[in-house]
Amino acid sequence: MIKEDFELFKNFILDHNDYFHKGFANAYKDDVTNAVNVAQGKDVLRVLPADNHGNYFYLRNEAWTKYEARHPERLSDTGTQRLSFLDTMNVQLIAVVKDADAYLLIENLRNTAMMYKELDIQPVTGSWNREQVVSTELAKMSTTDVNATLQRLTDETIVRIGLSVSKVFVPGNCITNPINQ
Repeated sequence: MIKEDFELFKNFILDHNDYFHKGFANAYKDDVTNAVNVAQGKDVLRVLPADNHGNYFYLRNEAWTKYEARHPERLSDTGTQRLSFLDTMNVQLIAVVKDADAYLLIENLRNTAMMYKELDIQPVTGSWNREQVVSTELAKMSTTDVNATLQRLTDETIVRIGLSVSKVFVPGNCITNPINQ
C-alpha cells in the first residue's frame, strides 16, 4: 500500500457522503504535541483538535503494516513462482459532523468503506461516544488540553471506526526512486 491508496479512499468517502466539507488521508499522531496532524506538501495541518474544518473526517494509519506471505497462491504467470503477500494495516476513520445521529453516521461510513473495491476494507470496531473518541485520539496530551478540547464541543458528533485495510502485494522487477522531487 502506498499513500495514494489512502488519498483515493478519502476521495471516495467525500464523493459518497456529501455532508463532509473536508477529508484528510494519512493522518498521524505527533510524538511531540500528541495532536493528530496531516502533512500537506511541506506544511503540517492539525486535524485534531481543530475547530475550523466544518464537517470533516480523517484516516489515521497505524504505524505498522503486517506482511502475510501467500504461499499457496504463488503466481506462476511467467514460470517464476513469485511469492505474493497480503499487506494489512489498521486504519482509524474519525468523523466530526455537526448535529448528526452517531449510529447512522457509523452505518454510513461502514457501508461506504465496504463499497470501496480498490482495497479490501473490513470495519472491525466502532465508537460513538465523542468524549471517549477525543480522549483516545489525544491520549498522552496534557489533561488540561484534552479537557479544553472537550469543553469546546457543542453539537458535534464524533465517531471512530477501526478498519482493517488489505491489499495484495506482488513483487516486481522494477525499483522506483522514493525521493520526492
